[in-house]
Amino acid sequence: MQSPERITPYDTERPKDEQVEAMFNHIAGHYDRLNHLFSWGMDRVWRQKAIRMIEPFAPRTVLDVATGTGDLAIEICRHIPSVKQVTGVDLSLEMMRIGEQKVRSENLDNRITFMQKDCLDLPFADHSFDAVTVAFGVRNFQNIELGLEEMYRVLNEGAPLMILELSRPVSFPWKQGYNFYASHVIPVVGRFLSQDAEAYTYLPESIAVMPQREELTDLMLSVGFREAYYRTLSLEAATVYMGLK
Repeated sequence: MQSPERITPYDTERPKDEQVEAMFNHIAGHYDRLNHLFSWGMDRVWRQKAIRMIEPFAPRTVLDVATGTGDLAIEICRHIPSVKQVTGVDLSLEMMRIGEQKVRSENLDNRITFMQKDCLDLPFADHSFDAVTVAFGVRNFQNIELGLEEMYRVLNEGAPLMILELSRPVSFPWKQGYNFYASHVIPVVGRFLSQDAEAYTYLPESIAVMPQREELTDLMLSVGFREAYYRTLSLEAATVYMGLK
Protein backbone atom coordinates (compact mmCIF):
# COMPACT_ATOMS: atom_id res chain seq x y z
CA MET A 1 0.00 0.00 0.00
CA GLN A 2 1.27 3.44 -0.89
CA SER A 3 1.95 6.11 1.69
CA PRO A 4 -0.93 8.63 2.00
CA GLU A 5 1.56 11.43 1.29
CA ARG A 6 2.30 9.92 -2.12
CA ILE A 7 -1.33 9.98 -3.28
CA THR A 8 -1.91 13.40 -4.84
CA PRO A 9 -4.72 14.88 -6.95
CA TYR A 10 -2.83 15.82 -10.08
CA ASP A 11 0.83 14.82 -10.43
CA THR A 12 3.92 13.52 -8.65
CA GLU A 13 6.01 16.66 -9.08
CA ARG A 14 4.42 19.30 -6.84
CA PRO A 15 3.99 19.02 -3.06
CA LYS A 16 0.72 17.46 -1.98
CA ASP A 17 -0.41 20.54 -0.05
CA GLU A 18 -0.12 22.75 -3.15
CA GLN A 19 -2.18 20.29 -5.19
CA VAL A 20 -4.83 19.90 -2.49
CA GLU A 21 -5.18 23.68 -2.27
CA ALA A 22 -5.54 23.98 -6.05
CA MET A 23 -8.03 21.10 -6.20
CA PHE A 24 -10.35 22.51 -3.54
CA ASN A 25 -10.14 26.01 -5.01
CA HIS A 26 -11.27 24.51 -8.31
CA ILE A 27 -14.15 22.39 -7.01
CA ALA A 28 -15.29 24.73 -4.19
CA GLY A 29 -18.51 25.71 -5.94
CA HIS A 30 -19.53 22.06 -6.35
CA TYR A 31 -18.13 20.65 -3.11
CA ASP A 32 -21.14 20.82 -0.79
CA ARG A 33 -23.57 19.42 -3.35
CA LEU A 34 -21.28 16.54 -4.29
CA ASN A 35 -20.45 15.81 -0.65
CA HIS A 36 -24.16 15.37 0.09
CA LEU A 37 -24.72 13.43 -3.14
CA PHE A 38 -21.92 10.89 -2.75
CA SER A 39 -22.75 10.22 0.91
CA TRP A 40 -26.49 9.97 0.15
CA GLY A 41 -26.99 12.85 2.58
CA MET A 42 -25.36 10.94 5.42
CA ASP A 43 -22.52 13.46 5.82
CA ARG A 44 -24.93 15.65 7.79
CA VAL A 45 -25.82 12.76 10.11
CA TRP A 46 -22.15 11.85 10.56
CA ARG A 47 -21.27 15.40 11.57
CA GLN A 48 -24.03 15.49 14.15
CA LYS A 49 -22.94 12.17 15.65
CA ALA A 50 -19.33 13.34 15.73
CA ILE A 51 -20.29 16.59 17.44
CA ARG A 52 -22.16 14.68 20.14
CA MET A 53 -18.89 12.97 21.06
CA ILE A 54 -17.22 16.27 22.01
CA GLU A 55 -20.28 17.95 23.54
CA PRO A 56 -19.73 16.39 27.02
CA PHE A 57 -16.39 18.22 27.23
CA ALA A 58 -18.26 21.56 27.07
CA PRO A 59 -15.58 23.31 24.99
CA ARG A 60 -15.57 27.09 24.79
CA THR A 61 -12.89 27.45 22.09
CA VAL A 62 -12.67 25.06 19.13
CA LEU A 63 -10.16 24.79 16.30
CA ASP A 64 -11.71 23.27 13.16
CA VAL A 65 -8.87 22.05 10.92
CA ALA A 66 -9.49 21.60 7.18
CA THR A 67 -12.69 23.55 7.79
CA GLY A 68 -13.56 23.80 4.09
CA THR A 69 -16.93 25.49 3.60
CA GLY A 70 -17.54 25.55 7.35
CA ASP A 71 -20.25 22.90 7.72
CA LEU A 72 -18.75 21.37 10.85
CA ALA A 73 -17.97 24.75 12.42
CA ILE A 74 -21.56 25.86 11.90
CA GLU A 75 -22.99 22.63 13.33
CA ILE A 76 -20.72 22.93 16.38
CA CYS A 77 -22.09 26.40 17.10
CA ARG A 78 -25.66 25.21 16.58
CA HIS A 79 -25.46 22.17 18.85
CA ILE A 80 -22.90 22.89 21.59
CA PRO A 81 -24.13 25.80 23.73
CA SER A 82 -20.82 26.16 25.59
CA VAL A 83 -18.91 27.10 22.42
CA LYS A 84 -18.04 30.79 22.24
CA GLN A 85 -15.52 30.77 19.37
CA VAL A 86 -14.68 28.42 16.49
CA THR A 87 -11.56 29.12 14.44
CA GLY A 88 -11.58 27.40 11.07
CA VAL A 89 -8.31 26.87 9.20
CA ASP A 90 -7.87 25.58 5.67
CA LEU A 91 -5.55 25.81 2.69
CA SER A 92 -8.33 26.75 0.26
CA LEU A 93 -9.46 30.37 0.16
CA GLU A 94 -12.30 29.56 -2.23
CA MET A 95 -13.76 26.97 0.13
CA MET A 96 -13.59 29.41 3.04
CA ARG A 97 -15.19 32.20 1.01
CA ILE A 98 -18.22 29.97 0.62
CA GLY A 99 -17.98 29.20 4.33
CA GLU A 100 -18.00 32.91 5.17
CA GLN A 101 -21.21 33.38 3.17
CA LYS A 102 -22.85 30.50 5.04
CA VAL A 103 -21.69 31.85 8.39
CA ARG A 104 -23.16 35.29 7.62
CA SER A 105 -26.46 33.74 6.60
CA GLU A 106 -26.56 31.92 9.96
CA ASN A 107 -25.67 35.12 11.87
CA LEU A 108 -22.62 33.41 13.33
CA ASP A 109 -20.03 36.02 12.30
CA ASN A 110 -19.20 36.73 15.93
CA ARG A 111 -18.53 33.07 16.74
CA ILE A 112 -16.79 31.65 13.64
CA THR A 113 -13.66 33.03 11.97
CA PHE A 114 -11.63 31.62 9.08
CA MET A 115 -7.87 31.68 8.47
CA GLN A 116 -5.82 30.35 5.57
CA LYS A 117 -3.28 28.23 7.42
CA ASP A 118 -1.47 24.92 7.00
CA CYS A 119 -2.32 22.32 9.65
CA LEU A 120 1.37 21.35 9.80
CA ASP A 121 2.32 24.84 11.01
CA LEU A 122 -0.53 26.22 13.09
CA PRO A 123 -0.04 29.86 14.22
CA PHE A 124 -1.29 29.24 17.75
CA ALA A 125 0.44 28.88 21.11
CA ASP A 126 0.55 25.59 22.96
CA HIS A 127 -2.62 24.81 24.95
CA SER A 128 -4.85 27.24 23.02
CA PHE A 129 -8.08 25.27 22.43
CA ASP A 130 -10.64 23.25 24.36
CA ALA A 131 -11.24 20.97 21.36
CA VAL A 132 -9.83 20.37 17.89
CA THR A 133 -11.95 18.89 15.11
CA VAL A 134 -11.32 17.66 11.56
CA ALA A 135 -14.01 16.40 9.17
CA PHE A 136 -12.98 14.65 5.96
CA GLY A 137 -9.58 16.32 6.00
CA VAL A 138 -6.89 14.15 7.56
CA ARG A 139 -6.37 12.10 4.39
CA ASN A 140 -5.43 15.34 2.62
CA PHE A 141 -2.63 16.23 5.04
CA GLN A 142 0.84 16.53 3.57
CA ASN A 143 2.04 14.50 6.58
CA ILE A 144 -0.56 12.88 8.84
CA GLU A 145 1.79 12.28 11.77
CA LEU A 146 2.99 15.90 11.81
CA GLY A 147 -0.59 17.11 11.52
CA LEU A 148 -1.57 15.05 14.57
CA GLU A 149 1.41 16.43 16.49
CA GLU A 150 0.39 20.02 15.73
CA MET A 151 -3.21 19.43 16.75
CA TYR A 152 -2.02 17.77 19.95
CA ARG A 153 0.25 20.74 20.68
CA VAL A 154 -2.51 23.37 20.55
CA LEU A 155 -4.96 21.39 22.69
CA ASN A 156 -5.45 22.11 26.37
CA GLU A 157 -4.73 19.30 28.81
CA GLY A 158 -7.61 16.84 28.93
CA ALA A 159 -9.16 18.27 25.76
CA PRO A 160 -10.39 16.12 22.84
CA LEU A 161 -9.34 15.78 19.24
CA MET A 162 -12.23 14.58 17.09
CA ILE A 163 -11.60 13.28 13.58
CA LEU A 164 -14.43 12.32 11.21
CA GLU A 165 -13.25 10.47 8.13
CA LEU A 166 -14.51 8.33 5.29
CA SER A 167 -13.58 4.67 5.63
CA ARG A 168 -13.03 1.47 3.70
CA PRO A 169 -15.63 -1.09 4.83
CA VAL A 170 -14.10 -4.45 5.70
CA SER A 171 -17.20 -6.62 6.15
CA PHE A 172 -19.08 -8.54 3.43
CA PRO A 173 -21.03 -7.34 1.47
CA TRP A 174 -20.37 -3.68 2.33
CA LYS A 175 -16.72 -3.98 1.27
CA GLN A 176 -17.66 -5.24 -2.20
CA GLY A 177 -20.40 -2.64 -2.63
CA TYR A 178 -18.09 0.16 -1.55
CA ASN A 179 -15.32 -0.96 -3.90
CA PHE A 180 -17.66 -0.81 -6.89
CA TYR A 181 -19.13 2.55 -5.83
CA ALA A 182 -15.72 4.11 -5.18
CA SER A 183 -14.12 2.76 -8.34
CA HIS A 184 -16.90 3.26 -10.88
CA VAL A 185 -19.57 5.66 -9.63
CA ILE A 186 -17.74 8.44 -7.76
CA PRO A 187 -15.09 9.17 -10.44
CA VAL A 188 -17.61 9.21 -13.31
CA VAL A 189 -20.28 11.30 -11.60
CA GLY A 190 -17.69 13.58 -9.98
CA ARG A 191 -15.99 14.25 -13.29
CA PHE A 192 -19.31 15.07 -14.96
CA LEU A 193 -20.61 17.41 -12.25
CA SER A 194 -17.39 19.13 -11.16
CA GLN A 195 -15.47 19.19 -14.45
CA ASP A 196 -12.44 17.94 -12.50
CA ALA A 197 -11.71 14.31 -13.32
CA GLU A 198 -8.68 14.09 -11.05
CA ALA A 199 -10.42 15.38 -7.91
CA TYR A 200 -12.93 12.55 -7.78
CA THR A 201 -10.41 9.92 -8.75
CA TYR A 202 -8.20 11.19 -5.93
CA LEU A 203 -11.07 10.91 -3.41
CA PRO A 204 -11.36 7.08 -3.33
CA GLU A 205 -7.60 6.68 -3.79
CA SER A 206 -6.89 8.85 -0.75
CA ILE A 207 -9.41 6.92 1.34
CA ALA A 208 -7.80 3.64 0.28
CA VAL A 209 -4.35 4.54 1.60
CA MET A 210 -5.28 6.50 4.72
CA PRO A 211 -4.58 4.83 8.10
CA GLN A 212 -7.84 3.28 9.25
CA ARG A 213 -9.29 2.34 12.63
CA GLU A 214 -6.51 0.85 14.84
CA GLU A 215 -3.83 2.18 12.49
CA LEU A 216 -4.94 5.75 13.09
CA THR A 217 -5.61 5.39 16.82
CA ASP A 218 -2.15 3.84 17.23
CA LEU A 219 -0.69 6.85 15.41
CA MET A 220 -2.62 9.18 17.70
CA LEU A 221 -1.22 7.42 20.76
CA SER A 222 2.29 7.58 19.33
CA VAL A 223 2.23 11.40 19.13
CA GLY A 224 1.17 11.74 22.77
CA PHE A 225 -2.57 11.26 23.16
CA ARG A 226 -3.19 9.37 26.40
CA GLU A 227 -6.34 7.76 25.04
CA ALA A 228 -7.58 7.11 21.50
CA TYR A 229 -10.58 5.20 20.24
CA TYR A 230 -12.99 5.10 17.31
CA ARG A 231 -16.60 4.43 16.37
CA THR A 232 -17.72 3.23 12.95
CA LEU A 233 -20.81 4.72 11.30
CA SER A 234 -23.24 3.68 8.56
CA LEU A 235 -22.04 0.17 7.69
CA GLU A 236 -18.39 1.22 8.10
CA ALA A 237 -18.61 3.99 5.49
CA ALA A 238 -17.32 6.56 7.98
CA THR A 239 -15.46 6.54 11.28
CA VAL A 240 -15.23 8.98 14.18
CA TYR A 241 -11.90 8.98 16.03
CA MET A 242 -11.40 10.52 19.46
CA GLY A 243 -8.12 11.33 21.16
CA LEU A 244 -7.69 12.81 24.63
CA LYS A 245 -4.65 14.88 25.55
